[in-house]
Amino acid sequence: MGRGELNARMLEAGRRLVAALVDSGVPRVRDLHRGFSYEIRSGLDHTSRAGQQSTAEINRAGSAQGDRAAVRPGTGAHVQEPARGSDSTAGTRSTNTFSEDRTHADGRDRFEISSDEARELYERVRDREPDFAGTGNSVIRVETSAGPAVVRFETGRSIETFVKHWLPEATAIRYGNECGVRTPRLLYAGTDPATGKDFMVMQYVPGQTRGNEDPELMNWLPDLLGQVKSIAARPLPAELAMDIPTWQRQMIQHADNAYHNLTPEHRARLDQLGLGPLSDYLRPDLSRAGEPTFFGHNDLYMGNLQFDPQGKPWILDWSCAGPSDPLYDAEFFLDRTLPPDHENLGPATDMWLDRLPLANPDVDAKAVIRTYRDLHDWREMAMVAAKVPRTIAEDPSKLDHWTFFYNLRLSRHSAPWPNLSRDEVTDMLRGWE
Repeated sequence: MGRGELNARMLEAGRRLVAALVDSGVPRVRDLHRGFSYEIRSGLDHTSRAGQQSTAEINRAGSAQGDRAAVRPGTGAHVQEPARGSDSTAGTRSTNTFSEDRTHADGRDRFEISSDEARELYERVRDREPDFAGTGNSVIRVETSAGPAVVRFETGRSIETFVKHWLPEATAIRYGNECGVRTPRLLYAGTDPATGKDFMVMQYVPGQTRGNEDPELMNWLPDLLGQVKSIAARPLPAELAMDIPTWQRQMIQHADNAYHNLTPEHRARLDQLGLGPLSDYLRPDLSRAGEPTFFGHNDLYMGNLQFDPQGKPWILDWSCAGPSDPLYDAEFFLDRTLPPDHENLGPATDMWLDRLPLANPDVDAKAVIRTYRDLHDWREMAMVAAKVPRTIAEDPSKLDHWTFFYNLRLSRHSAPWPNLSRDEVTDMLRGWE
């Protein structure tokens, strides 16, 4: 018997032993140790497979983007060329349905709970008020056979965030889990065939969210950066690998396509503001050609962190995860967490750059961070225009809030950005309907 076959048999025997020990116990013991059994099985499986499942899933997701992988001459690096025409997300949604079998061809569990249990949970909570709410989705706590969990599903109201989604979120979560990142286990992912809405059942993580300007930021930021570094250490499959300018081009193209497909009311407000498509203000940085992207979260901020009872940060909401520039998450997190004059902004930025160095040390990191701040300024101004009139109608005092919001972002840009005074912004917002 060869060494490989012997190892495989030993691993299989280990899995069966764990299952037998748990399944033969009394019900209370079985329930208490279900999670422990899962961790052992996962460890054995990881030893034998070394992440093959997540890589294969990302390969398939990358192929479904409709983009063509090419090789940049002289570098040998895979570069993703954008698809011509409209930016399509076809093929990036989960294909798991209620009727899908929960096991792989080799008998391994695909999910921790069955499709029947997932259907019952989803149908029970889909009309309830959410315990937690995100952008375009609801999150409701439930109890499952695998322990405390949450059901997360799309709401009926579509919100344009102008952010490209690279692959199914369930695939990104699995990838994060296998990188050793502190993120909830995925218990089930599927699509309601009656509504077409995607939903997931995930491990519930007890703890709390924290607001911006958290006084403990500098104490837990090293932990978060360690997780970000672990994600970046996993290489992207060829189908999603590209250099920085190609990634930037696809991000800009997606935002432009979303801009041109806005409702007439939404577009009319941006026309009054004088805000055109993102490509009017940003171009890919061709000086970084050949510099590779890495796997990143792409939506990292305080609202997507959960702090457990020990104060450890967990990373949530992987819907935007995929190829990334190491400086993109840095700018997004720091700009949304600390105001420009905060005493910790400089030290936090330096810590980020020291712990996550660029592949090209000649890049002006702080200049790139400012460029991504421009991108997020554009995106935030374009996105919130959909809800500003409604919030002002509900509470007229919100007019001052939105005037400050737009004036702050416009005041830190010059031509070709819109040039409006504070009073002009106020008058414009009063006229939005």
